[in-house]
Order: sequence, then structure tokens, then C-alpha cells
Amino acid sequence: MELRLILENIVSSRKIHGRWLNTLSFLEYIGTRKILKSLPANILDETLLSHVAEEAFHSLFFKKLARKLTVNNYSFKEEEMLAPEECENYFQQLDKKAELISNEKPDLNYLYTTWIVETRAVSVYSLYNKILKEKQFSFTLNPILKDEEKHLAQVKNCIQQMDSRHEIHFQELMGFEEQEFSVLLEHLKKTVFQKTEISSRTASTLGSYT
Repeated sequence: MELRLILENIVSSRKIHGRWLNTLSFLEYIGTRKILKSLPANILDETLLSHVAEEAFHSLFFKKLARKLTVNNYSFKEEEMLAPEECENYFQQLDKKAELISNEKPDLNYLYTTWIVETRAVSVYSLYNKILKEKQFSFTLNPILKDEEKHLAQVKNCIQQMDSRHEIHFQELMGFEEQEFSVLLEHLKKTVFQKTEISSRTASTLGSYT
């Protein structure tokens, strides 16, 4: 499986792994920012604000893991992440597609964007979490997965109540997301393999002087 191979390469290098965690923090930050920017204040009820808080917590969660792993105090500079431009473009393209599907209704747009992004997040986080356990890392993503799965179920239920054509829209959005994710995955693969190859060469060179 291509994603597994990429993730296994990521965790094999502490430096690349730190950037990966910081990239996940960045994606969670984008989600936080998008909710606050896209939804009018008069509909920000307790449920929506709770989701904002969870997204911000997830961003902080990954940021702290990155720092603990590498002892670096990461920001969101391009050189401290993996394919950040492509990651943000992936998110923005999904949001635009959701906007078309929801007929530009902000609340439904938010729900569809959240649903498709978190569907992918649960899939990626689950595999990444499995690899972390296999490689015996000291941390897991169990708290994040619990939040994401709970919120995903809530969002899906809201969509089903608000949109009578939700099944058609689910399929349309899933097909679009698969295309966008394959593009992102290709960029991520090139970035990770290039960096891990450089790291291996550096380690080999250093070893020749010992």
C-alpha cells in the first residue's frame, strides 16, 4: 500500500517525522481557521465552537508531539513541513467543491467540507497510529481518533437531515477527494523519499569518518 510505504519512510527519520507531525498540525490549523472565517458569528453555537476548540487542540497536540520528538520549536515555515503548499491546496479544493454541492449555503458547506476532510483524516490517522504501535513509539493518536470519529458521525447525521440529496453528494465529493488526495500523495511521496534518501546518504557519509 502506497500510503503505508510513505508513512514507514516518514517514521524512519526523526527529522522527517517531526516535519510530518508539524504538517498534520498545519492541516488541523487550516481547519480551525476555515471554520472561523467561513461561518457567520450568528450561527456559531456551542456545537460549532466546540468543534473549533477541538481542531485547535488537535493542531496543538501534533505541534507538541513534533517538538518532543525532535526538540525543535516548530512554526509553520515551509521548510519545517512536508509539501505544505500541496496540503493547503488539497484542503481549499475540497472546500470549493463542497461549496458548489451545498449551493453556497455556509452551514452546509462547512458540514460537507468537514465530512470529507475528516473521513480522510480518520483513514490516514488510523494507519499512522497502527504504524506507531508497530514501531513501538511512545505516543499514539488514540485521543485524536476518538474525537474525529465522534465528530464525523455528528456531521454526517446533520448532513442527512439537511440535504435530501446527500447520498448523491457524498458519492460526488468522495470521487473528487480521491483524485485530489492522489495528487497530494504523489507530492508527499516525492518529498519524503527525496528527504529520507538525503538523510540516509548523510548518515552513510558520517559513518565513513568514524
